[in-house]
Amino acid sequence: MHHNGGMKEEHRAALFAAISDRTRLRLLSFLLDEEHCVTQCTQEIGLTQGAVSKHLARLSASGLVSRRPTGRRAYYRVVDPEAVQTLLAHADALIGSTEG
Repeated sequence: MHHNGGMKEEHRAALFAAISDRTRLRLLSFLLDEEHCVTQCTQEIGLTQGAVSKHLARLSASGLVSRRPTGRRAYYRVVDPEAVQTLLAHADALIGSTEG
């Protein structure tokens, strides 16, 4: 039983690490409504393709974003948009309750 709790904590830590970066949060928000390729993400975020690719890889490794290769391009999308929107809403609520 303790082992499963440890695994859950490890997964939570990986999730929070993945979203602890402003650029990754921006990418997550950008990908909420529809999938986009790296070029579109680069144009939206304003960073180099290499930097955006690294951030997308981190989000993908966390399980928040999936990657769909098509020929020479890869498209990324949020795996569970409703869950991510809920997570962000709860984060906003926590921020609101700690401001003052």
